[in-house]
This record gives sequence, structure tokens and C-alpha cells, in this order.
Amino acid sequence: MKYFYRLLISLSGCLIFLLLHSFLGSLPSLAAEKVTFRYGLFEQSIPVADIRNYAEKQKVSGDLQSFLSYFSTKEKQKFQDALQVKMSLDIVALDKLINTGMGKQILSFASGAIARRDQATIQALRSAIILGAKSSEGLGLISFLEAYPSNQLVVDVSKISQLVSMANSSFSSADVPPKDNVSSSPLGKIALQYQILAAQDKQFLGCLFGDSVSAELGNTLGSGTFNFGLDGLSTISLLEQLKSLIPAKVKCEKAIIAIGGNDAWYEISDELFSKNLQEAIALVRTMGNKEIFLIPAFYSTVAASLDPTVAAPLSKVERINVLINQVAETEKVPVAATELATLYENNILKDNLTSDGDHLNAEGLKIYREALLQILKK
Repeated sequence: MKYFYRLLISLSGCLIFLLLHSFLGSLPSLAAEKVTFRYGLFEQSIPVADIRNYAEKQKVSGDLQSFLSYFSTKEKQKFQDALQVKMSLDIVALDKLINTGMGKQILSFASGAIARRDQATIQALRSAIILGAKSSEGLGLISFLEAYPSNQLVVDVSKISQLVSMANSSFSSADVPPKDNVSSSPLGKIALQYQILAAQDKQFLGCLFGDSVSAELGNTLGSGTFNFGLDGLSTISLLEQLKSLIPAKVKCEKAIIAIGGNDAWYEISDELFSKNLQEAIALVRTMGNKEIFLIPAFYSTVAASLDPTVAAPLSKVERINVLINQVAETEKVPVAATELATLYENNILKDNLTSDGDHLNAEGLKIYREALLQILKK
């Protein structure tokens, strides 16, 4: 039962991530009043209002308490952090994306985890996404649920494992450390395709290129900026990303490259990392660029660094940062390190700024966002 509840939390992130890249049509604007997780004859229902109340005021109802009681303190914090994610999405780009073959395939696949008595599952999901994205707070888990055109959203847990497997397909669980193949994973491909459609023929005052830590910020750096962060990104996939964006005539006056943690985790060689980073800088300079800033690779906590399935050893991250400084000196670009110093203590991520030891929680993201804004204002 404990594993079952933990799997439900995995679904919350995976399912919504898949659905973020889908759009079309509309249905009567009803709203889901509760979410029901179904596994065979077993069902657990949680009122959507209780979830919002928990997100905004951290008040826990009886129904939600029975759900959260199976989780550790850190897992509860991760769930709370997920509820704070609210994404501002380009509706036109989403419209185009859903009409691609991969967009239709992923939406259809994701709909398999939703149980409905009629045949309108895909249409209902599309409606919830557009209405949720149009809400004043942007698209997030709560706005999606509140826009779902039925009084109940029923999730079939027996099909969750397929979604989780798809979401994690960029890495093989047998690989420690994992291998970088973001550009060949379904989610990596569709995320990049969304970026191309949303940024095509546009000029931005500031662009952020980075991994999952940067991706968690969403497009919250202000008007005229774009966050090109992708989960799992290393310098290998960064080159593929840039080579896809350049033909789309994406222009960036200022660019921040926040990369390196995954390179350390994937055990990419010093020579390859330096070569890739130099090539990435050269490609960014062809995008109408006036200034480039590098950010040191993100450190994790000590505990996370000791688990090869979670993060790279701190010594390897430190080595990557030495290489970043060397490349910066060669390429004559600044390394913005002082702005991020408050995230760390002796090059170790502070426990109160992370929920999993490797990524930033809401408070950590606030500090990171402010640091990026300072850099862009230079």
C-alpha cells in the first residue's frame, strides 16, 4: 500500500508533464470537484478544494491526511513544491504541437490513464489544458484539475507504470551513472519541439539554457526572456538543442548557460565537456548574441552526492566547475558565481533549500530566480 501511494505522486508529476504539451478544442466549463485514484476495486478520493487549500495554506483535510500519511516529510515537501508549479505557456505553440504526430501520440497515450464512461477522454484533457493555461495563475496541477470538464477525474493506477516508464525513458535504470540521450527520449523531443514552436522567429532580451534546476523556474524571468531549460540536459544535448533552435531563427541578446551537473553525473570526460561547452558558446554567439554568462554547475547535498542514482559526487562537480572557469577564460566570458553563493555552504547545497538533495525547493528557486535577474541586469 505504501508503494501504491508513492506511485500516485509519481503520476501527478508525469501525467501533468505529458499533458502540458497538448491543446485543442473545448467542452462545457465544468470543474473537477475531486480526484479519484482507482486500483482494481480500491479507490481513494481527494476533493480538489482540499488540494488547493493545502497548496495555499498548508491546511490538511481528513481525506488528504490519509493520503499524505504514507509519505515522509521530504516526500510531502516535494508534493507541496509540485503544487506551486504554475507555467505560463504559449497557446499558439501548444496548438501547433498537438497537431504533430508525436503530440497526438503522447496525448492519446496519457489519456489511457484516465477512466471515463464516455469516449471523450482526449477532448476532456484538451479542454482542461487550454482552460487551465488561460487561468490567471497559469497552468499547474490545481488549475488543470479545476478546469477538467467533469465533477470527478478518475485515474487508473494500473496504467500509471506505463506513463512513469515513458517519462523515465531517457535513462536506463540499469545505468549508473545514467547516459545522456535526452534528444532521443519522447519527452525530450516533444519539450524541444515546443521550444522551437514557441520561440521561432523571435528575438529575446535574455535566454536561459540549463538542466532541470533551470527548467523548474518556467518562464518567470520577465517579459522578453525565454527559459530553454530541459530536464536531464548536459553539454551533449545542449548542442543538439542549439542546432535545432538556430534554423528556427531564434535570437538571444543575452544568454545564461547553466550547465555541468549532469555532465558530472554522466561522467563525461574533461576533454569532451570543454569541447562541447566551447562549441555551445560559439553557437550561441551566432544567435544575435551580445553577452554570454556562465553559471557554475549546481552542487548537491552530501547525502545526494553519495547516491549514484541521484547525483554526481561533489568532487566531480567541483572538477566540472574548474573546467567551466578554464573555458570562460579562453572564451572571454564571465562566470556568475557570487550571485548563487547563498545557495551553498562550503560548496554544498543547503538542506533548507532542497527537497531531494539535488533540486531546489520553492525557497531555493526564489534565490536562483533573483540571481538570474541580477545577472541579466548587468
